[in-house]
Amino acid sequence: MGCITIARAGLRASIAPDLGAGLADLSVLGPNSYFYPILRRAAPDETNASLLGSFIMAPWANRIAGARFVFEGNEIALKANTSDGMAQHGDVRKRPWKLTKHDAASAALEYDSAAHADSNWPWAYRCRVEYTLDELALVARLSLRNADSRPFPAGCGLHPYFARRLWDDRDVLEVRAAVSGRYPTTAGCATGSPEPDELSRRMASLAPIPDRHVDAVFGGFSGEAELRWPSSAVTLRMRASTNMNHLVFFVPHANGKSETPLPFIAVEPQTQVNNAFNLDSQPDKSRVSGTGTVVLRPGESLETECRFEIDSGAA
Repeated sequence: MGCITIARAGLRASIAPDLGAGLADLSVLGPNSYFYPILRRAAPDETNASLLGSFIMAPWANRIAGARFVFEGNEIALKANTSDGMAQHGDVRKRPWKLTKHDAASAALEYDSAAHADSNWPWAYRCRVEYTLDELALVARLSLRNADSRPFPAGCGLHPYFARRLWDDRDVLEVRAAVSGRYPTTAGCATGSPEPDELSRRMASLAPIPDRHVDAVFGGFSGEAELRWPSSAVTLRMRASTNMNHLVFFVPHANGKSETPLPFIAVEPQTQVNNAFNLDSQPDKSRVSGTGTVVLRPGESLETECRFEIDSGAA
């Protein structure tokens, strides 16, 4: 996989340039001077970017139903990359990025779509990500720039997977993330406007994660989330830039069965809702506002920042 490592104080992160500049590991120093994975830790020889601890989504976030949408009156057809015919998770997560900076506590990487003849986006664009360890925090600054001569719609996000347990097997992970409402979805794609429901109201307070399979898409994300591993006495606070005002909350269970939870969850900050491009182009799109899509003119950029602050009494 060829990872590079950055470290500072009680935090250590590994970045995989050849796998979309994603995070193969983010660990916190715990008992017995061992680094315990906060994010799902990838295998040393991992070749699948989808199995990293976190990956980058650009130039769109999450899913596009049918791998097609309409922009400025023209139908845009992408290559589907799922069995149900969707274009999912952008087009940079499985691409090699160029390392442009690396020191003890930071690294910067860049991606240029023009270097890839099979780019799954009809416009030229560039991405840059900088990871920095700041005391007990990891900061990810991601930018998406229009390198074309034409405007295009855009979105981006992060897809971190968090471990259910740290060093104490009694951990029952708790989550808080204030949101205004949940989108109705079909196969993970938003189909209408977000409305408050039981889960979106529950997300306002720190509470144990549901004991069932959940794949929910929210609007009105405040940009702040909190995850707590109570028995290990560790708290992670996510602070995202204000334009990352959509959130996906994924609590996976094998085959969707409640008795078989997988050992991780995902809390994904993103600038746009799943399937935003298709919501934007609906004839009656006035009923779905605030999808988060940004139209970038040539030379313009979409800039985001997400800070993961970790409070650990054991470090």
